Amino acid sequence: MENHSQHTTAQNNNGLIRVAAVGDIHVKETDKGKWVDYFKDISRNADVLLICGDLTDTGDEVEAQVLADELKSCTIPVIGVLGNHDYEKGRHKLIRKILQNENIHILDGEAIVIKGVGFAGIKGFGGGFDNHMLSMFGEGAMKAFVQEAVDEALHLERALARVEQENEGIKKIAVLHYAPIK
Repeated sequence: MENHSQHTTAQNNNGLIRVAAVGDIHVKETDKGKWVDYFKDISRNADVLLICGDLTDTGDEVEAQVLADELKSCTIPVIGVLGNHDYEKGRHKLIRKILQNENIHILDGEAIVIKGVGFAGIKGFGGGFDNHMLSMFGEGAMKAFVQEAVDEALHLERALARVEQENEGIKKIAVLHYAPIK
C-alpha cells in the first residue's frame, strides 16, 4: 500500500500537536481489513488524523461504511472533508452521515477545536490560483464554475473567522480536498 500521509506539528497552548494528513485514499468495497494497520500506526504517531477528500472511490455508501469500520482502529480524533469522488453518485450526504455516526468529524464549512487547535474544512473547488486563476468572464458555464470556487473559498473563510471569534488567537488549520497552491 502506498503511503500518502504527511506528519507535521502545530503549536497549541499546551505544547505541540502531531497532525497526520492523508488524502485520496479512495476506499473500495473490497478494502475490508486493508486499512486497519495503517490507522493503528497513525494513532501511535499522531494526535489527530486529517483525511483530505476522496475518502471513497466512487461515492458509494458501502465504501463509506468500509472506511468507517476501518477507522474504528484509529484511536485519535479524525477530521475529514469530502472530495469529488465522494460526490460522484450524489450520495455525499449519506456518506457524511455514515462517517459522522462513527464520530468522524466531516467538515463542510464548519470548524472544530481539538487539543487547542482549530480545524476548518471544505471540499474546495478548482479554479486556479494567482496569475493562473480562471476569471468570471465569457460563457455561462465558465462563470458558474468560477462562482462555485468563489463560494467554496468564502465558505472556508467564514468557518475560519468563526473559530477565531470563539477562540481568539487560536492556531488554525484549513482542511481541503483541492490544494490551494500555485
